[in-house]
Amino acid sequence: MRLALLISLAAVTAGAGTALAQQRNAQPYREHVPYIDWKPDVTGDIQHTGTYQYWKDRKALNPDWVASKEHQWQLNWKFMDPSYDDTLHGGHIARDRGAALYKKLDAGGAFAACLGARNGDLKGLRANHYPQYSTALGRVVGLEEMIEHCAARQNVTLENGSYDNSAISVYVTEFSNGMPINIDVSKGPLKDAFERGRERFHLRNGATHFACATCHVTLVGRSLRGQVLTTPYGDAAHWPTYRTKDELQSLHVRFAECNRNAGAQPLRPGSPVYSDIEVFLTALSNGYPVDVPSARD
Repeated sequence: MRLALLISLAAVTAGAGTALAQQRNAQPYREHVPYIDWKPDVTGDIQHTGTYQYWKDRKALNPDWVASKEHQWQLNWKFMDPSYDDTLHGGHIARDRGAALYKKLDAGGAFAACLGARNGDLKGLRANHYPQYSTALGRVVGLEEMIEHCAARQNVTLENGSYDNSAISVYVTEFSNGMPINIDVSKGPLKDAFERGRERFHLRNGATHFACATCHVTLVGRSLRGQVLTTPYGDAAHWPTYRTKDELQSLHVRFAECNRNAGAQPLRPGSPVYSDIEVFLTALSNGYPVDVPSARD
């Protein structure tokens, strides 16, 4: 009888231990905003908000909608939000600063080669090659992270998210102006990054329990914090951008700002999570032309 009791207690204890181990190894419960069927091309917005017809051709934008609170968001005019002035704004000043820094770093041609430019030609580099998988770094990276890496090879510190790093990015990106973004997320590391970025885009977190998709899926067209929320399609084509609050921002710096606004812990620019979201958003801009220097509110 005593032996049977001991065996029974041992079995219960073992079962409890197994349950505790399973509990420790279990993934934490996380909530997501309901997924939509994202198309990795700017035309996907036809099914998302239906506004693509209004902003796909910049020459045909309805000028009466520019000043209309009801319709302005439908123009998806992210590259030149009011008060945009193409003659001169902080983005142009950043571009000039970036040009000077770039030419100094590329005096021997090594900087351009490190970024992936063939024979020093920057044309199309942003539109066709970034984000990309870097064999040197062993991960998917955006242009700004590669700028930091290539500068470090010359013992120059250009931290991802800093003004000078973003200024060089604006300069390099300008050589892709008018060219449609074209990254392939159908296979390999970029496909994996796209899927991870999509998951993170829908993941709720922070004090507000918001996800990126809370604003850019469920609340599109509605006012929040004095701004009307727009589609994420076409968004990546104009970064880094000059914010009229007098700040040059890379896309990752904007991610960090969004995290802070939502009461979530920001990550460092260049973090794998931000790079994954960058891949996701860049794929949603496939087919849309690059346009920098840009200005936004």
